Amino acid sequence: MNGIPDSGYELLKGILRPPSSRPTRLQQLLPTSGTQHELQARLEARHPDLLWILGGLRGLAQVIFINNPISGLVLLVAFGVQSPSTALLALLGTAAAHATSALLGLQQNLRREGIHGFNGALVGCAVAAIADLEHHPLAGPAWGGLVVVAASLSTLALEGWRRSLHRTLDLPPLTLPFVVITWMLRAVGALGPGSVLTLAEPLASPGLDDTWQALALGLPHSIGQVFLCSNLWSAWLVLLAVALASPLAAGLGLLGALVGMAAALLLGASPETIAQGLWGYNGVLVAIAIGGIFYAPGLGSLAVALAGAVLASLIQWLWSISPAQGWPSFTLAFVLATWLVQLLVRRTLPALLPVSLHAIQTPEEHRQRFVLARTVLGDFRRNLDLSLKGQRQPLLAGRVPISTRRRISQLFQRLDRDGDGAISAAELLEGLQPEHGVSQNREELVDPLTAVLSAMDLDRNGQVDAGEFAELMLRLQRLRAGEGRLLTYLLPVDANGDDRLDPAELRRLLTSVGVPPLAVAEERALFARSPRGLSWRQFVDRLLLT
Repeated sequence: MNGIPDSGYELLKGILRPPSSRPTRLQQLLPTSGTQHELQARLEARHPDLLWILGGLRGLAQVIFINNPISGLVLLVAFGVQSPSTALLALLGTAAAHATSALLGLQQNLRREGIHGFNGALVGCAVAAIADLEHHPLAGPAWGGLVVVAASLSTLALEGWRRSLHRTLDLPPLTLPFVVITWMLRAVGALGPGSVLTLAEPLASPGLDDTWQALALGLPHSIGQVFLCSNLWSAWLVLLAVALASPLAAGLGLLGALVGMAAALLLGASPETIAQGLWGYNGVLVAIAIGGIFYAPGLGSLAVALAGAVLASLIQWLWSISPAQGWPSFTLAFVLATWLVQLLVRRTLPALLPVSLHAIQTPEEHRQRFVLARTVLGDFRRNLDLSLKGQRQPLLAGRVPISTRRRISQLFQRLDRDGDGAISAAELLEGLQPEHGVSQNREELVDPLTAVLSAMDLDRNGQVDAGEFAELMLRLQRLRAGEGRLLTYLLPVDANGDDRLDPAELRRLLTSVGVPPLAVAEERALFARSPRGLSWRQFVDRLLLT
């Protein structure tokens, strides 16, 4: 059709203005929350050559699944409180990892989001913890060079995993590059033993006060030990950095630390090591990853996340009594526990749908996307059922403010030029905005628009009245505002990678958001014209017009 959109949704997008990005209630209460991509947009418009600064700060924060440059700046302060060398080497590691990514021409968006920098940041933190540069400042250049090499290798390892093993195993690399590269440095003698976690001898009979004090001190220390920071003030600043971007992530991290420490106490860990945070930091990472990043926050994901925190402590304990105990495990227990949970969930709890790390903003954003997907798919399921029963009716008008209904009513009156109380294809055509590519060949749009109006003629009387038009516009508005969220949430459903949604994948999708699967007749009707599955555009059209 000479460039005319072949999708009803794509065609109708020209009627409504692009959705405005309004701050959420959390962003109004806590302006630092979220990902702060508006800072990125402003800097790109004025000083694009300085975007690497925001990417570097995001890289520091991505260690703990926070994609926020303000949090990265607070973390930098926390590292400075721990020691100047920690701040310097963490920055150097992040910069080296990003520089390697840029020199190799790797994906710029991953670099800007900090994905290529967080393993390098951890390398810097680990070297600072082991090198003790405060007492041996003359060795600084040598340690700095070592960080540069190791951080560069971490980028190569991360990209190699992403291009090969991640596709076959469907498991994220997480902080494994940091662990492996640091072990390599240890193997060649570049790093000494440093601080190695061992299962300390438990007190003969620790008192209740000792246990509670250890847990109370261990909570903040566990957050700090994610970055190998033992200073209590530094630990509080790390917690603040997380909470500024995502209070939900901070809460999940504290719960994970508490559960992980409780499990360690049962395994015989001493209150002293608990208080130092050595048994809680893996639980922090597992809880945030499973409870709010890879899976939508909810009771199911929370239960699985806390079970993962227990599993991380068990893995850490097994390491501490194994022949490998002379090697620091760093975040290995977190990596292994997260992988095991994902494998188990994949096989036993299909209702939990994993989402790629780079597609997630914050746990709060993930929750919003989940609620939107559940609402849209639930309405679609209900509309399909009513359609087959011949009982279609408007559903959305009662859910929106009066001001929204008033604006749509004004739009209807403006389009209804002949005043007959119905919208025709010709009248609807007048509402399409020229900037959406329909200024030419407008006569070719009449047939597609007629088909759209026929689909939205809910009572089958041959006309689309004000109520039916309002339903169409409300659906269009909701889909347009949430298109990006829906797409990134639905992508993991495509198990076979054919860019189509088949019946089995749709069943998994509906189950994952708590919507009952389609009946046999409903499924047959939906896929009647597309037995190979629905493309993304076709599926969005079904959501809009069913």
